[in-house]
Amino acid sequence: MDLTIQVKDVTGTLISGANVLCESIEGHRSGKTDTHGQVILGTMPAEEFMIEVTHPLYLEESVHVVPPKGSGFSVWDNPVCIFSPPATVIVLMSRIRTASSFPISNDEMKRRKSFNPNGAFTWIDHAGNRTQRYLAMFNEEALFVPVSHPLFPTKPTEGWGRFHHNEPVKINPSRMGDLFWLEWGVGDKSPRLLVAVWVPRRRGVTLSKLDFVIFFTPNTAIPGKFPARKEEYPYMSWKIGDILVQPYLGLGHRYLFREKWLAYQLLAAKRQAVLVVPIQPYGDWGPFAHAAGLARLLAEITHFLHRTGYTSGNQTSTDEDHALTPRFRISRNAIHQPPPTIQRVVLSGFSAGVGPIATMLPTTIGQKLNDRNFSINGLDSHTLFGADVAPFLNVWKEVWDHDAPSYIRTLLDKDLPVWLRKDNERMARCYQTDDTGSYGWIEKTPLREFVKGPVLKPTNGLLAAEHHADNRCSLVYFGSGYLKHSTSTLEISPVFWRSKDDHQAVPMVTFMHAASLSGLEKI
Repeated sequence: MDLTIQVKDVTGTLISGANVLCESIEGHRSGKTDTHGQVILGTMPAEEFMIEVTHPLYLEESVHVVPPKGSGFSVWDNPVCIFSPPATVIVLMSRIRTASSFPISNDEMKRRKSFNPNGAFTWIDHAGNRTQRYLAMFNEEALFVPVSHPLFPTKPTEGWGRFHHNEPVKINPSRMGDLFWLEWGVGDKSPRLLVAVWVPRRRGVTLSKLDFVIFFTPNTAIPGKFPARKEEYPYMSWKIGDILVQPYLGLGHRYLFREKWLAYQLLAAKRQAVLVVPIQPYGDWGPFAHAAGLARLLAEITHFLHRTGYTSGNQTSTDEDHALTPRFRISRNAIHQPPPTIQRVVLSGFSAGVGPIATMLPTTIGQKLNDRNFSINGLDSHTLFGADVAPFLNVWKEVWDHDAPSYIRTLLDKDLPVWLRKDNERMARCYQTDDTGSYGWIEKTPLREFVKGPVLKPTNGLLAAEHHADNRCSLVYFGSGYLKHSTSTLEISPVFWRSKDDHQAVPMVTFMHAASLSGLEKI
C-alpha cells in the first residue's frame, strides 16, 4: 500500500507546497504536497516511521506512527494528526504558539531600565529558582461573592446589599485553570498578535466540544498608557518606580484576575468555558474585529489546546499554573480523537470594547477579512488571518454588552434585534449606566421586543432597573451612584463600590450575571 500524506490547516483548508519527510529504518523519503494537499511517499513502512511537515506559513508538525504487528490498529503520538487506514496520515498545521518568556528576578527588575524583552516576564524567585509563573498575575485564592438573579433587591442597601447574592466562596483560578499567553501570526514574521487564554481544568472525560467567551477590552490607543510603536507591541516593558511593567500583558492580567475578575466571575457563575482576551495593538483591532478573523483564531486555539493535551480531560492537578515553554507539545502513543468542535461562542466587551462586537453583528455568509495592515508579501489578510465565517456564525450564540458608549449603543439598538431574530437560541445581555448617557434607555431600546414581564426597580429611591427574559435577553440600567458609592461595608471581592466610577464597576459584577444566565456548559 502506498503511504499518502495529506496536509490541512486548522480550518480544514488543504495546504499545497508543504515539504514532507518520511523517516524509517528503510531510509528517508521526501516530497511536496500537490494542489490537493497530498503527497505519496512510496510503500508504507512495516515498522515505526516518522513524518515531518514544514511550510513557510505554518509551524512545523511531526508524528511518529507505529503500525500493528499482525492484527490490530496503528497508534501515533501527535493528537492533531490522524492515521486513516489503510495507509493515510492526515497532518493539521497551525499558526499559533506559546509566547516566549523572559525570566526575571525582583533585583534585576530594580536594576533594569525600560527595555523590550521580546517575551512575557516570568518570575525568578528570591532563591534564584525559575518558577515559570507569569509575573504579576495575582490569580491566587480569594473570597468572592457570586451575584444571583434577578440582580436588584426591592430595598437595596450599601456594598453587597446593592445586589441579590449568594454566600461568599473561595475561588482560586491558579489551581482551577491555566493561563497561556499565545502569539498568533505567520511563522516568525510580523505582524504577530498577542492573545491571553485562560483554560479551565477539565476533571471529566476527553472533550468532544468546547465553549468560548471572547472578551474585548477598551481601546489601547492611550498615549502614555500603552507603547505606540509597532515594534514595541506586545512585550515592551516600562520602568515605573522600581519595577518594570508590560502594559499589554498587564491589560490581560488585570481583566482576567484582579481588576475585572473575569476568571473568578466565570467560576463563581459555575460555568466552564475557554476565556479569550485579544490584546489590541495600539488602537487597531485588526483581524480580532472581524468574524472571519475570530473564526480562524478559535480554530487555532482549539488546535493548540488539543496539541498540548488540554482537551484530554482527567486533569486532576491542583498545582499552581505555569507558563508553557514556547514549543511545548504533548507526545503520547494512542489512537487519538480529532480536536473537539466548537459548541458555543459568546462575544463580550466593556465600554469601547463592545465596538468590534457591534460591527460584526451584520456579518453575512461569505464575508471575508480585508485589512491591508495584515497582509504580508502579497498574501492577503484573509488568507493569513481569516476563515470561512459560516461555522463561526452557527455557534456564535450570545452577546454581552457591559456599558457600551452611546455611539456604540446606537449600533446595538439597530443591529442586535436583527441578529437575535435570526436564531431563537441567541441571547443578549446589556448593562448600561448614566456614565454612558443611558438614562431612559431601558424604556426606549428596540431590544424590549425580547424581554417580558414588568421592569423591576428598587422602591427606596435608588435608581436602577432590570428587564429580563431569562433564556433570551436582559436589559439592566444602573443609575448614578448605584455602583460607585461610599460605605463602611465589609470588603469582600469584587469590591465594585470602590471603582473609579459606575462605568468601571459594571463588568466587575455583570460578567458573572450574564454567565449565570448563559447557555455555557455548567460545572
